[in-house]
Amino acid sequence: MGQLVALTTRWLPGTELTIETMGTAKWLEDEHWRRMEIAVANGIAYALNG
Repeated sequence: MGQLVALTTRWLPGTELTIETMGTAKWLEDEHWRRMEIAVANGIAYALNG
C-alpha cells in the first residue's frame, strides 16, 4: 500500500489518494517501464546493427 502511495505522489502530485488515482499511478509506472524496455532494446539493436 505504501508503494502505491509513493507512486501516486510521484505521478499525480497534489491529487487525492483514492483507489482510482492509485490505479492510474500504477498503470503510469508500468507503462513508463514498458516503454523504457522498448527504448533500450531499440538502442541495443541500433548499436549492434549500425
